[in-house]
Amino acid sequence: MKAMSNVDLYAISHELNELLQDARVQKAYQPTRDTVIIRFHVPGKGRVDVAFQAGLRVHTTQYPPENPKVPPSFPMLLRKHLKNATVKGVRQHNFDRILEIDIQKEHRFTLVVELFSQGNIILLDEENQIILPLKHRHAQGRKITSKEEYQYPEERGIHILNVELEDLKELFANSDSDLIRTLARSGLGGMYSEEIFLRSGVDKKQPANETSESEIESIYQSMTELFKPLKTFKFQPQIVKEVVEGEEKENEEKTGKEEGKVKDISKTKKGKEDSKTKKGKEDSKTKKGKEDSKTKKGKEDVLPLDILTYQNFHKERFETFNQAADEFYSGKVGADIKKVQEDIWAKEVGKYEKRLRIQEETLEKFQKTIVETKRKGNLIYSHYSEIQNLLDIIHQAREKFSWMEIASKLKKARKEGMVQAQIIQSMDKMGVLTLNLEGETVTVDANLEIPENAEKYYNKGKKAKRKIKGVNMAIERTKKDVERKRNKRELALERVRVPQKRVRKELKWFEKLRWFLSSDGFLVIGGRDAGTNEMVVKRHLDNPDIYLHSDIHGAPSVVIKKGEAEEIPESTIHEAGNLAASFSSAWSKGYGSQDVYWVHPDQVSKTPQSGEFVARGAFIIRGSRNYLRGIPLKIAVGIVDYEGERIMAGPTEAVSKYTDNYVVLKPGFTKKEEIARSVLRKIDPEKILALEDVIRVLPSGKCDFVEKGRK
Repeated sequence: MKAMSNVDLYAISHELNELLQDARVQKAYQPTRDTVIIRFHVPGKGRVDVAFQAGLRVHTTQYPPENPKVPPSFPMLLRKHLKNATVKGVRQHNFDRILEIDIQKEHRFTLVVELFSQGNIILLDEENQIILPLKHRHAQGRKITSKEEYQYPEERGIHILNVELEDLKELFANSDSDLIRTLARSGLGGMYSEEIFLRSGVDKKQPANETSESEIESIYQSMTELFKPLKTFKFQPQIVKEVVEGEEKENEEKTGKEEGKVKDISKTKKGKEDSKTKKGKEDSKTKKGKEDSKTKKGKEDVLPLDILTYQNFHKERFETFNQAADEFYSGKVGADIKKVQEDIWAKEVGKYEKRLRIQEETLEKFQKTIVETKRKGNLIYSHYSEIQNLLDIIHQAREKFSWMEIASKLKKARKEGMVQAQIIQSMDKMGVLTLNLEGETVTVDANLEIPENAEKYYNKGKKAKRKIKGVNMAIERTKKDVERKRNKRELALERVRVPQKRVRKELKWFEKLRWFLSSDGFLVIGGRDAGTNEMVVKRHLDNPDIYLHSDIHGAPSVVIKKGEAEEIPESTIHEAGNLAASFSSAWSKGYGSQDVYWVHPDQVSKTPQSGEFVARGAFIIRGSRNYLRGIPLKIAVGIVDYEGERIMAGPTEAVSKYTDNYVVLKPGFTKKEEIARSVLRKIDPEKILALEDVIRVLPSGKCDFVEKGRK
């Protein structure tokens, strides 16, 4: 995977600086060894995730990867120092592959992201001292470790946006290499150096110190023209894809239809969709077919500028370079995550498959041994007299000669045509004969009688036959092990969460609050925090409505909207009381029930008595209160059709009125994100929701499922 160039980082830093101004740091995660995800809250925009991969990339992402259950120390330290801190600026250091984010809390911090070499992510304090690096390093005169002063790497090359003609002349005059290498090593990299020589027409292979003044001027003009969009911040973000055989015609048709749009989704997207469709059919193809498809894959790249090098490539354009980088890198990261897990499981399953293969080969060998030994034993008896005559001759000779001398004489006799010796192939120094009986090689020990020699073969077959039962049992066990491992692999690979694109949905006004539709059809809304508590009362509480609040500190202001109805029934008031109780601090404290009161709107006031103070999100209740005692803390969650399909959390009576597919939760011990995943699997088989949708409607605190059949 290609690392971002200094040109790429220039575009990224400019966009991030505009996007993250005054954003607040919310959380930090470390999904992989080199990658950190920081979640920001941007005023007026909401959640923005930024991916930092040391040595490779920086960009906003809509493909948040799965995070480890136990966070490593580095993101925990980032949370400790930076949570709720405000971003003051994002910049690129000296047009190098170094990004710096200035963050203000009680003190100023700087987050440094290095994209050169193996990269690093480093948190600095206001004195430029290193608080903690992602990777501790000691190299090239730099000591990257805690409590050391951060030092930038030695500056090299030229600043392409500030370079002057005289700078180029000096660069080439002092070079002992050719033009292309000189320019590439000066900070432009290979691709942009090639592009400059393509535009200028100067021979890139000529020695740099022999370049004429006119040629240097041509190179300078080409460089200025190429990087002009960077100076004006008029980027041309794009993913380019090389045209491969079979796609060219489709790409031309697609490009013609899409020309003129802001986002030029040319053949690249078509190619992606086709590849997804073909993927499902790939299982039925031969291995050769898969290899062929791999060889046809064209080159892809992401860049913030239009260049002639890619003029015949198909382009997918984006509004920002961050979006383009996210699509380019996140797809490759997802494929890498999947491949790593597939390789791990292939090795794990392969161990058992190899064991099974060896056992099956052993079984086949034993079966073959049974057949061969029986046949050889029978051959010995079939040639009994012939073998006996040969043994008699050998025994007589043994009285005068050694075994080796006998073997020599038998070999000579065979050549001379002695009939008894024709079946002999060889004899060793211990008197063991190798005979050819009807084309089968049979060994006969001259020291034993013929029945004993035959019995050796029969016993060998019997021994193999006895072992077959054990081998068959072992094979059955291994087959079960293989099947179990394969099933585990399938489940594990299903659980491997390749990052999925997080599509921001437009929420209805009531979805930004706590809400549900009562079983009688009344809309009930509640605040999520102090700010939305204020909003619920000031914007949405009208005279005919009813106001509810849990009798505990830390609870939502809840309003039942009367609408056009004549009155609000008791059942709806009780259901609204369930919302007020369940979304109060009583849930996180693990209570089983909570008291709630309700009043009329004219009893709710923000005006304090003399000497009193009313905090933001709090209200003064005047007059008598109507109490609902012992409201149970239970919330049902399901998908309902209310102005379109959407998730709703509320009392069981209300949710069950609009859907049969729901779960019921109570205060418990399971973390919010984990329970949200379980809820998502249970209520959303069609996958119309995201994990965030479920998390958004859950109470604050840990939860557990209510067992079926329990009230």
